[in-house]
Amino acid sequence: MPTYLEINYPQDEYGPDKYPQKLCNYLTEHYFRKEDDLAKVLLDIGSGRGNHLVGFARNGMIAKGIDKTKETLDILSGFDIRECDLEKDLFPFEGNHFDFVFSKSVLEHVCNTDNAIRETYRVLKPGGITVQLTPDWATDYKIFWDDPTHVRPFTQKGLKQAFLLHNFIEVNCERFYQLPFLWKYPSLTFITHIIALLPDSLKWKDNAQRVQRILIRHAKERMLLLSARKPYQK
Repeated sequence: MPTYLEINYPQDEYGPDKYPQKLCNYLTEHYFRKEDDLAKVLLDIGSGRGNHLVGFARNGMIAKGIDKTKETLDILSGFDIRECDLEKDLFPFEGNHFDFVFSKSVLEHVCNTDNAIRETYRVLKPGGITVQLTPDWATDYKIFWDDPTHVRPFTQKGLKQAFLLHNFIEVNCERFYQLPFLWKYPSLTFITHIIALLPDSLKWKDNAQRVQRILIRHAKERMLLLSARKPYQK
């Protein structure tokens, strides 16, 4: 029986020119900047195939991961990847351990997001930063339930409120396009508004919806990018 990872993430995306690395580079530059020469420790929640572990490690971080299923634990033997059920488990790390906590396309798979957010807070060092990405319900509501493992949609306001309720500060939630050229040239965002007028059927090159037209799909479907900080100790 094929696994969720095999169905949804069949491509080898570990290369330095692939999207996961470009995303790691963008987040490192804009959110995870080093304030000193010390190596920073980052936790990747729902690390999956480890694409982002590799990406952040390339950027000089000590990257560790957690995931629910054992199949993910043997993918990259050189990384510390631990098994964890985000619905109910404590993260298998001590408190105040990580400089950064990251997740992409994880929270929408978790019913008990209170546990995941509370544990994110616990394992962050005072002053530590979390960045979490999840689909934007405003643009993804037509296809959100196409993934049978999705259980929790988020709006921009709702995601921000969820982290404010768990005592995070400097909470910001913005709509985010998964198109790297827009990260460099945000003034070109108007192009996505024009492309978004095309029929949804054009997002895919095949009837099985396995091969995507990346520009069209991600012009239509946005992510939410949340950043927040654990308060410094007084």
